[in-house]
Amino acid sequence: MSTNDILIDTPQLLSHNFERFLVDSDIDPELVTLLRKVGFKATHATWQKIPNDDTKYLIWARKHDYILVNHDKHRDAKTKYSFYSEMYYRGGRVIRVGQPGQPTLRLLGCILAQHHIWSAYFADDSGEAIVHPSGCNFTNAYKLFERSKYTLRLPFEDPSIPVKNRQPVSRKLKVRHKKLPPDEQLGPFIG
Repeated sequence: MSTNDILIDTPQLLSHNFERFLVDSDIDPELVTLLRKVGFKATHATWQKIPNDDTKYLIWARKHDYILVNHDKHRDAKTKYSFYSEMYYRGGRVIRVGQPGQPTLRLLGCILAQHHIWSAYFADDSGEAIVHPSGCNFTNAYKLFERSKYTLRLPFEDPSIPVKNRQPVSRKLKVRHKKLPPDEQLGPFIG
């Protein structure tokens, strides 16, 4: 049974098409098709000719009132800082789904099953919703930004400075003390 067989007779679940999704280039474009079949508006990042950069995806999604759907954990400190500072200072909504390689029907199921929860959250706040079959975990943009600052240890908070010009705060070098011979270790008081 194919994905199309499953959704062919499915009525549109949403009558108003409020949410619009920008699906990350790392996710199978089939998710866009599935989201459209259940009534959402959706597009794939590669179809919009957005440069392959998560921060640029977030900017495009915010400007066009879309929710970015990805599965990135942003492990690189500079990418994490750039992405979350953009979200904190200018806003943005992200739904993080599953791991790379998971079936698209599972990703769609997670988005649909938690729709009432994440849509209520995004009505009030910018941030990231991690959706899974049993619920949602939310982190607001402020917390995400603070975590990224700590990881990169930057002395400034201005996201307008290009990433390549940002320099991390230098770490203090540990001073290693020379080991003294045993007779000098006790000091001048013991003779």
